[in-house]
Amino acid sequence: MLSLVRSGPESLVIHATDKVAEIKKYLNEWGSLVSLDPEKALGIYGNNRRLIFFISSSDLLTEEEEEETFVSENSIELLLCTLINMRLISGVEEVKMMPGFIMMRLMGNIENGIKSIHEDLGGEIINRDPMFRNYIPGTSSVVYFTQKAINRAVSVHDMYEKALLVHDRSKGAIIQYLGTRGIEYLGDAMGTPDWNDIEIKIYDANGNFDIHRQRLWMATQGLQIGVVLAERWGKDQAMVMMSVPIYLVKIFTPMDVQEIKRIAMGLEYNDMGQRFADFDVFFKDKKISAYTELESHPGLSRNDIGMLYRNEIMKNMDSDTRNELLRLEKKLKEKPEIKSKN
Repeated sequence: MLSLVRSGPESLVIHATDKVAEIKKYLNEWGSLVSLDPEKALGIYGNNRRLIFFISSSDLLTEEEEEETFVSENSIELLLCTLINMRLISGVEEVKMMPGFIMMRLMGNIENGIKSIHEDLGGEIINRDPMFRNYIPGTSSVVYFTQKAINRAVSVHDMYEKALLVHDRSKGAIIQYLGTRGIEYLGDAMGTPDWNDIEIKIYDANGNFDIHRQRLWMATQGLQIGVVLAERWGKDQAMVMMSVPIYLVKIFTPMDVQEIKRIAMGLEYNDMGQRFADFDVFFKDKKISAYTELESHPGLSRNDIGMLYRNEIMKNMDSDTRNELLRLEKKLKEKPEIKSKN
């Protein structure tokens, strides 16, 4: 399935002027101290993390403020309940909720997509940076945009340079709205509402179709490239009077056909550079040739290009999906023989 919108990390600023050591003790029990300033932390962590930006100071003018960042998978409410129950709130000078963080995926002309969302939701189109804006009310939300898959943390370098600041709507309401109309805005960015109906035919002389099918599924989910519409067995005419079994997977995707071809080429190789299967891509009943990729990478062989794209696949996947893909490839290595197609 293709995910187009999700929440980002929740964050809170806590300023303490008393009972600092005790509060830090419970902050360390709640999460972990990381050596990142707020700007870097917001640009690294995904939606399954919570951030506390802790500022500690003293009434004594001789002591400077100390700023620390704590990260956790635990809820912020759990921390606040602990501080209240342990009677430590009296040491807190101020608690400030950060604006909601929303991540949305668009492809194509992102500027057009943002303009369409802005027309419907209102708000302000702002620069992405700085991401740490503690002057924005916690009742507002900032929508950030990327072309990358959003089922994992998205680096700030992969975010679009503009963002949308929305006032007077809760983060949950905005996510629900964008989730409902996400395909429409994706179409606005791409310049067309049409998606591509692509077929991938898997060939394997060793007959390990089930494992390669699972690998393709992992890539589809991990890279968020689209929706698998159908899959079935088939036969392909290799030569006169001879046919070979194939496994066909049909994918519905907003991505460019050539991008799907690159992913398919990467899936043909294992970590040793062996080409252990063919993943042929068909669009409108025509086979997409590897010639375009060979032409755009002068001096590299087809194997070199396949390994290049394999590494791209691994880099762009979330860790759970990547580990599952490697587990499947380990199963292939344990088979009696892999007939290399080098």
